[in-house]
Amino acid sequence: MSAAPSPRLRTAPAAPPGPRLLHSFDVFDTLITRCLWRPEDLFLLLGHRLGRAGLLRGTPEEFARLRRQAEARLRREPGTEEVQLAAIHAALAAPCGWTREDARRAAALELATEQAAIRPVAANAARLARLRDDGAEVALVSDTYLDRASLLRLLEGAGIGVPPPLVFASAAHGVTKRTGRLFGVVAAAACLAPERILHRGDHPDADVAVPRLMGIRAEHCAAAAPTRHEATLHAAAAAHPPLLRSLLAGGARAARLSADPPDSHRRVLWEVGTGVAGPLLTGFVLWILHQARRAGVARLYFVARDGQILLRIAEILLARLGWPIECRYLMGSRQAWHLPALAEIDAAALSWLVANAEADPLGGVLARAELEPGRIAAALARHGLGRLDRPAPAAQLRALLLDAEVAPLIHARAALRRESALGYLRQERLLDGGAATIIDLGWHGRLQHSLQKLVDLGAGEAGATQVTGLYFALRSRPDGIPAARMQTYLDAPQAVRRLNPVLLEMFCAADHGTVRRYRQAPDGGYEAELATPLDRAVVDWGLDALQGGILAFAREGAAAIELGGEAGAGTEAWIGLLRDGGMAAYQGFRCEPDVAEAEAFGTFPHADGQAHLTTADCAPRVGALMRLRLGLGLGARDYGGHWPEASLRRGGGRVGDALFALKRLRRRIG
Repeated sequence: MSAAPSPRLRTAPAAPPGPRLLHSFDVFDTLITRCLWRPEDLFLLLGHRLGRAGLLRGTPEEFARLRRQAEARLRREPGTEEVQLAAIHAALAAPCGWTREDARRAAALELATEQAAIRPVAANAARLARLRDDGAEVALVSDTYLDRASLLRLLEGAGIGVPPPLVFASAAHGVTKRTGRLFGVVAAAACLAPERILHRGDHPDADVAVPRLMGIRAEHCAAAAPTRHEATLHAAAAAHPPLLRSLLAGGARAARLSADPPDSHRRVLWEVGTGVAGPLLTGFVLWILHQARRAGVARLYFVARDGQILLRIAEILLARLGWPIECRYLMGSRQAWHLPALAEIDAAALSWLVANAEADPLGGVLARAELEPGRIAAALARHGLGRLDRPAPAAQLRALLLDAEVAPLIHARAALRRESALGYLRQERLLDGGAATIIDLGWHGRLQHSLQKLVDLGAGEAGATQVTGLYFALRSRPDGIPAARMQTYLDAPQAVRRLNPVLLEMFCAADHGTVRRYRQAPDGGYEAELATPLDRAVVDWGLDALQGGILAFAREGAAAIELGGEAGAGTEAWIGLLRDGGMAAYQGFRCEPDVAEAEAFGTFPHADGQAHLTTADCAPRVGALMRLRLGLGLGARDYGGHWPEASLRRGGGRVGDALFALKRLRRRIG
């Protein structure tokens, strides 16, 4: 895997004018890559496959070491510039106890393993395709122990088709790029002088420095170099089996390289999707499916809006796992369930009616109970409440809601909403009795509490449905629900305290507005009434890029689980791996976003309050005094955002960088 490019390699000199120009491309980590952290990690997977084929004496790790040593010995032989795969496996025959036929079978198995691990590098593959469509002359040049036919099969498997004469493999010619002699072969075959060749590749020496010394224009393609989040995934998985660790980090890299976003903003969203949100949420969903299968649950309800992306991940995983679990998208929200579940204005009802009252404007609090300010003007005046655009004291709000004039209006509105809510839940088979399992990010469990009250109110002859919730994490739990019916993916108290719920909600953003209530549909059934069918602000922000990156990782994760299964790794091993790696990548993103991440995700239009009436930047730009307070950790009650670390990064310049570094130091010391 190549190192990051040095500044001197980033800009190539312009090609001289002339009638003919050959565009040459390196192959590995330029046009195609492997879904593994390092190229040699392929030998671990090969070792497991050899064991299943009866061709392995020791462990896969021992075979991987023998495979590397055999290739290195052949390369050290005098007069050898390149080696071939068949020769490597012939050299392995003695230490592995193989016959000549065994060695042939092992070499074929290595090629098949390569094909299973190969993925396209979308940006460069598209660039090659455009050049060919435009009629440009192209060539593919690779230092590899594979012959031309094998290299062509790998390219074709990645969707890159080129005629055989355009492919130059060092194993076929006995010379390499790193000595420059393979470039001489290419120039001679094309009947071109070196200055008429433009080469692109990932290796700073073999693909850039060497061809430039020969007069070839060279461009460094460093996209395949790992990002910091991918490196974090690999480092955090150190306690897990080496093959699984490699598949996790390599899968994230392959997912990132599988698309070429159209601009820098969407590229950041895509890359955080593949390297942070994807591993984090895929681990959560895999745990959900594992829990459901173990408990014999045949149907899962993914609650809107967090459930939209979680459901799509589940569908990807189930397509590979083959487990018979039905997944449904359940339209629900605090507003859609809390109010119709209200049978009396007790402590539980007041807890959600006045939740965050110190931050939400009075108008938003009244909207939770669908109270019209004009209709309760006298009651508002009696309790000293007037400004709808400002927060109201919680004590005065409680008094208002219990007022003899106001309470009956709340009860009437709750009863009205209850009828259609129960109609929708009955339609979705949540009133059939037995058990039902819902999926949500979590935090306080109030949503499940209200849903249980609703299904209790609508229970028929089959009896009340017992609702179980599977959550990412819970910071508190409502009274009256057993712990077994509220299970969490993340249990460690310290990890739960460090979560920033808004960032998790951003990762699980949906493309539609919140569910306000339910209504009768034209076909006689029931449907959700949304605040807006399309959340234009979130869609315009770039939701498709974030979700695309998450799902790209989910696909790679599903493939990795299948490959890991060849090594005997079950879903529990993958859940632990994804939890450790995903949380480490998430904490790195949360605590130390780079400037591009702070700008891209800091502008996410977060909707505050239960009614979702207003939106604002998740991490707004702040003034110098606020930046100082955030950096020094002095507290900032009037900070209007949800991600101080990103606000420090946005537009802070050198002062912001210094304060960010100070905040990092304080966190690491404390």
